[in-house]
Amino acid sequence: MSGIFAGIQPLTRALDYHSERHNVLASNVANVDTPGFRPAELLRELKEATPNHMSLAATKSGHIQANGTHSADHKFVREERVTGGGLDGNSVSLEREMAKLATNDIRFDTAARIVARKIGMLRYAASDATQG
Repeated sequence: MSGIFAGIQPLTRALDYHSERHNVLASNVANVDTPGFRPAELLRELKEATPNHMSLAATKSGHIQANGTHSADHKFVREERVTGGGLDGNSVSLEREMAKLATNDIRFDTAARIVARKIGMLRYAASDATQG
């Protein structure tokens, strides 16, 4: 991505992550009464460069081969480790999931506002700093 848009790229990845996380959390809420349902969480792998001399070995045929770097865009859903649960085996806490949804919404909204302001500044600069 071009240098002038470099500040927007991490924010767009954040928007994508929070949008996908919303879907996972909404699925947890939708299954609050499903017997045996376990809540899930969307996780991101931290961006971390692996030195070229340290390659990752696939010890089983089902392993994914790594290309030497981890991307911040790599996301995966895992079952949450929640203690307790109801008699039906469902361990979804509606209150906890709603709190996560509210927090996720605030983070998404914040990133969206920052993107809109950055684009507005670029639009202003592209119009030679005139309002028209």
